This record gives sequence, C-alpha cells and structure tokens, in this order.
Amino acid sequence: MIRKYLTISVKSQFDLDINLEKEYALTENLVSKKTIIAPTFTKKILSRPGLKLFLTSLITEINNEKCSLEYILEKMKSLRGNDSQQMQII
Repeated sequence: MIRKYLTISVKSQFDLDINLEKEYALTENLVSKKTIIAPTFTKKILSRPGLKLFLTSLITEINNEKCSLEYILEKMKSLRGNDSQQMQII
C-alpha cells in the first residue's frame, strides 16, 4: 500500500510513472522499535531534486504518523479519481 500511495502521489504531482520499489526499505527504528520507512533513493530519484524532496516529505509524514491509514486510503482514492476525471476530459 505504501508503494501505491507514493506512486500515485508522484504521478499526481509530477505526472511521472516511476517504479519506486527499490527507493525505500522498511526497517525498525532502533529507539522506538517501530517500523519505519528508510529512503534508499537511487540515482533515478537523486537526479531529480524536486522529486527527492517530495518523496522525503511523504516518507517523513508517514514515519512521524502524521497521516493515518484512513488518510492514505482516502488520498489514494482521491488521486485515482482525479486521474479518471483528467482522462475523461482528454
């Protein structure tokens, strides 16, 4: 679900279809013992500063629990709806 959320967000913001599978890893925070997302950005992301900043921001929000599962699901639904509406206009 995280990959779908990040992918849809990137598509919406940058109009890019990009595979984010190798761009992060799930790991455990050593202090809190919570599962977090650790960016492992490749050159594909690092060569686009705006995209790197955007993904870093999304990952930070998730790690800091600023967005709930419900928020992510609603955002994905909303972003998919926008894509469908844009396709109908075209």
